[in-house]
Amino acid sequence: MRVRDHILLSTAAAAVLAPRLGRDAAGVWAGGVLVDVDHYLWFCARHRRLSPRAAARFFNAAHPPQTSATRALHHPLSVAAVLALAVRRRGLRPLALGVSLHVGLDVHHEACMSRTRSKALARDRYSCRSCGVQTPHLDTHVVRQPWLLPSYGTGNVVALCGRCHEVAHARTHEVATWS
Repeated sequence: MRVRDHILLSTAAAAVLAPRLGRDAAGVWAGGVLVDVDHYLWFCARHRRLSPRAAARFFNAAHPPQTSATRALHHPLSVAAVLALAVRRRGLRPLALGVSLHVGLDVHHEACMSRTRSKALARDRYSCRSCGVQTPHLDTHVVRQPWLLPSYGTGNVVALCGRCHEVAHARTHEVATWS
């Protein structure tokens, strides 16, 4: 799920919880948003750049790395550690709730996208919609997605070979850069 979606959903959760939690609702928001700092820190260390824009562009590429290093704070042991600390330190409970909500949303998003990808590949008969090649290593590409919150409709996803997928992302980047 995109960072801006997490920001929106974390803000909504904090707003809903604010009457009950008061100022602690800010901890829910912080946990839900700042857990993504693992991606940015990995990018900064790996590419020796501090640009959040460059990091976002990098992770929006066709094949962003999905390693344990880029998702260290998303790992179940990291979440369990935050939850264990929250049991002992009451002040960390809102932060732990935000982290847990974020990771739960990621798990839900990936399950929905996996189903959407499978349906799109079957619909496209396991061939690239751009060049027509049939290969066991097809990707899927989101061609239409709302600005906020993902859409899991198969009409928004197409099957593309790796080369055509890279071209599609390069074209998307050019449009975003020049518009």
